[in-house]
Amino acid sequence: MTTPNPPESSATTHDGTDEPAPKEARKAALDAVEPERLLEGEDEDTAYLDDALHWAKVYVELLDFKRNLLTVAEQRVAVMHDDAGSEVEETDLKVLKAEAARFERRLDFWQERIAALQGASGTEPA
Repeated sequence: MTTPNPPESSATTHDGTDEPAPKEARKAALDAVEPERLLEGEDEDTAYLDDALHWAKVYVELLDFKRNLLTVAEQRVAVMHDDAGSEVEETDLKVLKAEAARFERRLDFWQERIAALQGASGTEPA
């Protein structure tokens, strides 16, 4: 009798924590910095102001979260050993900055979309 393979979605490390499987981690890393990636359910062509307001709020929250992570990471890098700090600067900080830039672009898009939808419906901006 063979034992089924564990799911690829996570692995348990030596300290008992879950981590993504290599394929899942690689996909997540690529998705994180894909400049044109939309979130699940996000419809750029929506004709509904409520949808646009929803997505603007989502991106405000995501951008705030990412900026907070960047602040903490940059503070930590400043006190790290040179080799460790260099690694963080060349990997983690670049990814965080790319993600923040994507969230800023998406927020700008939704703010413009809100203005267009408000203009089309004759309502005043909030």
